[in-house]
Amino acid sequence: MLFVKLNGEPMNNQTPYGWLKEFCEKNDMPFYGIHSFRYFAASALISSGLDVVTVSGALGHCNSGTILNLYSHIFQEARARNCDAITNALDFSKNDDKA
Repeated sequence: MLFVKLNGEPMNNQTPYGWLKEFCEKNDMPFYGIHSFRYFAASALISSGLDVVTVSGALGHCNSGTILNLYSHIFQEARARNCDAITNALDFSKNDDKA
C-alpha cells in the first residue's frame, strides 16, 4: 500500500489517481496512471541487478513467479547487459594498441 491517510488508514485509490492526473494536466505532461510508478520501481530494481526474490518482496508479492511473468523482458535485458559487461571486460584486444 503506497498511499495512506494521516491516521494510517488506506486511502481511496481514486484520490492519488486524481492528484496525479490533475498534476499532469496542469503541467502539460502525459498521464500514465498510478501503476506506472510500480512498473518504474520494478524496472529500476531489476535493472540494478537485484534478484527476483528481492524484487518480489519489495513489491509485496508472495510468489516470485508473478514478478517473472510480468517483468521477464526486463530480466532478459538485464542479463544481456551483464553478458555484454563481462565480454567487454574480457576483451583484451582493446589493450593491444598500447603495446
